[in-house]
Amino acid sequence: MESIVETMMQQLLSKEILHEPMKEIAEKYPKWLEDHKSSLSKEEYERYAHQYELIRNLNEVYDNDAGNFNRIVELMQKMQECGQPPNEIVQELAPDFDLASLGQM
Repeated sequence: MESIVETMMQQLLSKEILHEPMKEIAEKYPKWLEDHKSSLSKEEYERYAHQYELIRNLNEVYDNDAGNFNRIVELMQKMQECGQPPNEIVQELAPDFDLASLGQM
């Protein structure tokens, strides 16, 4: 059973599935951080800046060492600890996807 789950996770986290969306998110972060710095608390800004750094690290792994599944999982877990990416960035990439409404069902 464990190998089935691991195989599914490898497929879901594969370069073919996640690299393009992660590159697009990374491209939008610097401007978003700049535009929202004054309206975010110091803690929020640092959390989003750290999340952006993790996304950049993930993209480097996809570019240079896509077979390093353990590193990909580690970075994804750290990104998840930072919470959701800014809803405005997600809305630009997937207009029909609203992170704010996910917890309201």
